[in-house]
Parts: sequence; C-alpha cells; structure tokens
Amino acid sequence: MSYDVVWADEALAAAHRYLADDREGLAQVFDETDLLAEDPRPSGAFARGVDRFRIHVGRYRVLYEVVDQTVTVQVLHLGRTG
Repeated sequence: MSYDVVWADEALAAAHRYLADDREGLAQVFDETDLLAEDPRPSGAFARGVDRFRIHVGRYRVLYEVVDQTVTVQVLHLGRTG
C-alpha cells in the first residue's frame, strides 16, 4: 500500500526559506520524504508519540505524522541544524 505524502503549509514555507542557500540539501529532503510513501515508519525514524516520527536528512530534521485511516503521511515541520 502506498501512502500519500502531504506537506503542511508551515513545512513548505520552511523549505522555501532554505531553498535559497541549499538547493541540494532540499532536493535530498524531498527525495527522502517521497520514500515515506512506501515505508512511513523506516528503521531510522525516531518516534515522537504514537504516530509522529522524526527523520534526519543531512542537516535537516523532518517531523511527520502517519495517518493510517487516510493512508497519508503529513509532513508537519522542517528544521535544520547549524
């Protein structure tokens, strides 16, 4: 079963801000979040509650929620270190 990956407005706004100085990093983030459609709970994800997870993609951190009832992965927040 394939999940739909949906980005919250806040997460997309953050991606837009980071895009100006790190195109490659953001491309990697979008590639990795696309993979969540096939495996929304990968072995490297950190549980942040019952259905919320965080993954690390380079210098970025992606917080997302898995909603099995609607078969969606909702990207809630995108942040970066340093």
